[in-house]
Amino acid sequence: MRCLIIMVMKNKILAKLPNQNFLTCSSEVKYIMDYTNQTKNIKRLEWSAIKPTDIDAFTIKKEVALDITFCPFKENTIKIEGISTEHTHCEGMLFPTTNNDDTWLLLLELKYPKFKNLGEHLKEAKDQLFKTLDLFRQQGIIKHNKLVYLISSAPKYTIRIPFNNFSMTSEELKLIRKEKKAIVKCTNEIIILNENKLKV
Repeated sequence: MRCLIIMVMKNKILAKLPNQNFLTCSSEVKYIMDYTNQTKNIKRLEWSAIKPTDIDAFTIKKEVALDITFCPFKENTIKIEGISTEHTHCEGMLFPTTNNDDTWLLLLELKYPKFKNLGEHLKEAKDQLFKTLDLFRQQGIIKHNKLVYLISSAPKYTIRIPFNNFSMTSEELKLIRKEKKAIVKCTNEIIILNENKLKV
């Protein structure tokens, strides 16, 4: 019989990546933004319950009262057993603070390119997400049979525009879900429906 284990995902990450930080919140709406380019690395990933006015952000909404935890991966620091993932890992992971094998898990990558480079950057985001997922499965941080949301976001642009070079056919998405246990989406907003499911 399964039971909820507080912060089991946090413990798995810290066992392999001891220098990572974790942020937890209970607000109804949360915003994640990446200031890296805008501030020339003075600031990086941040999140806030208040919508920022100086940068576009990825939005998290909730339909239930649920504490969530965000682990923003430190830049170019994910090295496991001598394997460097410099410039290849995604920016962070989100999950319910109280979690088990059935609760949702999300890997996130944010991009702020010029519009002409949007397709190229979103393709890069997709590659970073898959590489992070594969690495974390190899290291036992994420179980091989666990369904994971892989989300890339371009907050500067409306979610209604076509994300060129990122779009995948329904057949490809079904195959990825079956073979890699992953739901792939490019969106600037998610809605938390409950501890087991997201609307993306």
